[in-house]
Amino acid sequence: MKKLVVVFIASVFMLYFYSCTHKTVVVPKVTTPVVTPTDSTKTTDSTKTTDTTQQVEDTSVCFQRDVLPIFQGSCAIGGCHDAATKAKGYNLSTYAGITAKGIFPYHPGSSGLYTECTSGKMPKSPTPKLTSSQLAMISIWISKGAPNDTNCAVLCDTTKFTYSNGIVPIFSSYCYSCHAASSAPTQGGGFVLDNYNGVHAQVLNGKLMGDLQHSTGFHNMPLGGMKLSDCKITQVKKWIDAGAQNN
Repeated sequence: MKKLVVVFIASVFMLYFYSCTHKTVVVPKVTTPVVTPTDSTKTTDSTKTTDTTQQVEDTSVCFQRDVLPIFQGSCAIGGCHDAATKAKGYNLSTYAGITAKGIFPYHPGSSGLYTECTSGKMPKSPTPKLTSSQLAMISIWISKGAPNDTNCAVLCDTTKFTYSNGIVPIFSSYCYSCHAASSAPTQGGGFVLDNYNGVHAQVLNGKLMGDLQHSTGFHNMPLGGMKLSDCKITQVKKWIDAGAQNN
């Protein structure tokens, strides 16, 4: 009887083993969809080309572009702190002269040149006082350590050449110290450039562009300062060519 049971169990096991080893396993076929790009110029991988046609405007304060013209236009003028006069030992026409004394890097509040301007003591009348934006630029520059940074990005747009958006900002930064109504009689040869009528008069007599372009036979302006950038001179020229309107 035992023998029969063993034989029966062995038969069942062999039958099961045979059926397992010969069973066909069907693996479902997986089809990977093919995605066709709708625009072959677009890609999302790391090799994507960066668009460099739109430049990020440099809004940082740069010494040569932003700070030096303030000192040269409002302080380094004849009879005050130019290279010839050096009133009280200050020559404020160069970086070396500006930082020689009166500037304490990283500390605007401890910098005498800056606090004299914020208090209204300097520039002295009839030169107009520095504007809030000019004072802010000097403060930021000192807070950065008063660096002599000269490789400044050009912040200028030749498409802006109306009187209000193009001409006034240029003249207020570079000309008003000598040619405002208050300072023109003693420092600007009587030429007033802080209002439209005064500027227009210089356009009509042909002196404005000759002075700004440093042409032969004209006075190089700004006086004692750097020549305006080509971009700014182009703005003025475009305004004149368009009729020099009070726009």
